[in-house]
Amino acid sequence: MKVTTRGILLALPLLAAACTFRSPPHSGDDGDDGPGPDGSVTDPDDPDGDGIRGDDNCPLVSNKDQADRDGDGVGDACDNCPAVANPPQATLGFDQPVQRDHDADGRGDACDLCPHLASATPDADQDGDGIGDACDPEPTLRNPPPYWNGFYDAPDAAWQAPAKGGSRSDWELVRRDGGALGWRQGALDTSQRHQLLLAGSRAESFVQTSMVIDEVAGPGGASSIRSATVSYGFGLNGLGQDLYFTCGARRDVSSGANEVVLAEQVDDGVALNLIQTNSWTAGMIGVPLSITGRADRTGSGGSTLRCSGSDGTLTREPMFNTATSPNGQVGLRAFGTRVWFDYIFIVEPRPAS
Repeated sequence: MKVTTRGILLALPLLAAACTFRSPPHSGDDGDDGPGPDGSVTDPDDPDGDGIRGDDNCPLVSNKDQADRDGDGVGDACDNCPAVANPPQATLGFDQPVQRDHDADGRGDACDLCPHLASATPDADQDGDGIGDACDPEPTLRNPPPYWNGFYDAPDAAWQAPAKGGSRSDWELVRRDGGALGWRQGALDTSQRHQLLLAGSRAESFVQTSMVIDEVAGPGGASSIRSATVSYGFGLNGLGQDLYFTCGARRDVSSGANEVVLAEQVDDGVALNLIQTNSWTAGMIGVPLSITGRADRTGSGGSTLRCSGSDGTLTREPMFNTATSPNGQVGLRAFGTRVWFDYIFIVEPRPAS
């Protein structure tokens, strides 16, 4: 069962903290050509016994008709999106191309309306905007199409580091033990933040991710704070400084305190003490954390900011208002941490034009 909306901010129990997509039945041979239970022997050229040898679009699922209504080369009988073209793609950890299904719920990313939240049944979508109710910040108001990235591939040219935020090469595609794929920021230093931004500005932002902080830098440097967050509303202020919001987790290495943090930041610091933190009493290092950040425009042109951090048991949700506009870019940020991000899902919560 999927998470449901609670008010205007989703509380996110951890449903699929890591990329668990699995190879579909068309993607390879099971390697067993020996006798079956009835003593029969599998034909290695026709393992599914449907009489199609060689160019079978479902080699492990019997489908004599070879129906393929979306024309993606995968037969309907074994296609995880039979009505939406999603051809198999080369993916780290698989010896053959696969149809990607991040949450492993049997519906491929291409036709899953909440590709990061597993569910036993197709997603409800009461406003018909192509965003499932379980991950829609406004389930009764049509919004523009979401941005989804399951982090199966290394960051491409659509993702860039700001001038004061390290470099794109700081971020790499990493396959964790167990097979989960994601982006890891591996530079463990306290001299600067390491930030990655998606091209394009959004008028308002709703951002979801799951992350694992693997390591925190020890004491030293100008600040004792170490953090891993999503960032949104990124732009430049009148002084040419980076101005943006962050939502995520942080540790004060001088005290050992862990917190879920929501802040408005200028470069690497907090803007005019515009910050709210909630104490985090559970583990934070090596623990999958689901993060949701949101910025909505107020009537005066400022922003209502919300943040949710959850490990599936404990949830913290700081919030505050600011006079700063929510316009800007969305991305990922780390300061003094090695952190692995599983995916990013972005909605612009405004009516579609």
